[in-house]
Amino acid sequence: MTVKDVNAGGEVEEKKMEADKSAQPPLCPARLILFCTNLFIGLILSQFIPDMMETDVYFTWKHIVKFITMCCVSYIMFHVGLEFELDKSNLKQYTTEYLVAATAAGFPWMFCAFYFMYALGPEHNLPWKSALIAARFAAPTSAGILFTMLEAAGMKKTWLFQKARILAIFDDIDTLLLMVPLKAVYVGLKWELSVDLIFVAFLLVVMYVFLHRLPLSLEWPALMSYAIGIATFCEMIHFLSSDPNVDPHDLADTLHLEVLLPAFVLGAITKHDEHHIPEPKMKLSQMVPAGNVKVCLSAVFMVLVGFSMPPLFTDKHDLTGGHRRLAGGTDDSHDTHKGPDMDMSMIAVHVLVCTFLMNIGKTFPALCYRKEVSFRTRLALSVAMMPRGEVCAGIIVNALALGIGGPAMTIAVFCLALNMMMVSGFIFVVKSLNDEKVVDLSDADTEGFPKIEDGPGEGAVKTDSNDDETVETLNV
Repeated sequence: MTVKDVNAGGEVEEKKMEADKSAQPPLCPARLILFCTNLFIGLILSQFIPDMMETDVYFTWKHIVKFITMCCVSYIMFHVGLEFELDKSNLKQYTTEYLVAATAAGFPWMFCAFYFMYALGPEHNLPWKSALIAARFAAPTSAGILFTMLEAAGMKKTWLFQKARILAIFDDIDTLLLMVPLKAVYVGLKWELSVDLIFVAFLLVVMYVFLHRLPLSLEWPALMSYAIGIATFCEMIHFLSSDPNVDPHDLADTLHLEVLLPAFVLGAITKHDEHHIPEPKMKLSQMVPAGNVKVCLSAVFMVLVGFSMPPLFTDKHDLTGGHRRLAGGTDDSHDTHKGPDMDMSMIAVHVLVCTFLMNIGKTFPALCYRKEVSFRTRLALSVAMMPRGEVCAGIIVNALALGIGGPAMTIAVFCLALNMMMVSGFIFVVKSLNDEKVVDLSDADTEGFPKIEDGPGEGAVKTDSNDDETVETLNV
């Protein structure tokens, strides 16, 4: 062994230590603070704005906020789909992932459903059909919030992020699919219920057949147009099925399609080569970097998620009348608004208990993946699945539209508000628990040096070269 080899080995270790230090983001990145602050601003303003507006102005405001939120979710989920990879030669592994996601969504749902059925008191307990739908808000993880926050925390290259991405998507798909039979049990068989099921099945088939085959532009103005197009399509379906001027005879009940899955699928079928990014051709792309656009849009999205919270302390703009919805016009057996009001102190107790139940149910992934990562990382994955957001708010709105109400729905709204305020805490806990180290030396000034990837319980040195001299140097 020569002195030159020893010096080269020392340089490798020094480069590795410098890159390791620079690649590890701080516990509280500025971007994460920005997103958390925006979420709190949205939550606070969502409680003051209703009292400042007349009813017609308020509903116009809600529609505008909803549409912009859908556009932001579409933009974020397109990027998630763009990076989604599916190993068609080993589909069995995704069966396991789906079962884990469905179970992680099922436990919080069942815990809260039983609680709504038996723990609210004889005057406030929900019938089992109503409880199953009302408690479904506890099931889905907010994919948009989760991906935005984890990326802001500098965890995009970790095993945890990759696994959370798959589980969150499957989690939301499971929620959307299960809502169809739940509504059928509640209101009876109606043809409108099959629309959601057919739409989701069609998108999944398209994603599988055309995975990363569609040559679409990936410049941010084009992505923005895709997001607006998807949001417009879903909102038009809702408008055409809910507007009494379009359907004056109530031939169809109101339909609502979520933008999450179509945006994800469009990204998944778009051709993408992460190793070759073409130069931007559009003027807007050349003027404003795509990374800046994504950060700004994510920051706006967090404010809008806060805006989506229903008013907790006023019924000034309570929904009455309107186009017939599913379960609208049915008998009084579905009306669960009746009964005396619950004391606020008891509501607070129920909110705390339900919040505990809906989060403890998400810890199931900590019992899985024992051969892949340490317990701390598995527990961090479970905590990462706890944030709820726009999907849960949509389920609460659907439950109210079905005629489910009373203290149970008040508790559900407060639980969602409390959970959204805990999002920043969840992410900090995830960063503290996660013991992965993923350092990509290609991002540092280390051209010609190998990529180092250290995971819990295992370490690997991957080289881009088969040069024996390089291997010998690393052994030193």
